[in-house]
Amino acid sequence: MPSVCLRWVYEQGVSVLVKSFNEDRMKENLEVFNWALSPQESQRIQQISQHKMFPGLGFLYETGPYKSVEELWDETIS
Repeated sequence: MPSVCLRWVYEQGVSVLVKSFNEDRMKENLEVFNWALSPQESQRIQQISQHKMFPGLGFLYETGPYKSVEELWDETIS
């Protein structure tokens, strides 16, 4: 069965980069388009605390275009 995490990210409208050189795994990843999470499953996943993996601090400069993380990210920071 394809990854629930991959499907959830897809349903959020987020781009996903999947890295696999295993042919069976690549085929499995494409199956993510053949099913959907139920509203209850999506709601349960959304209750999990989430964190950005890359905070982007290396892009912040006092003299640069982004002076704070809030200016850098398009979405709400949690």
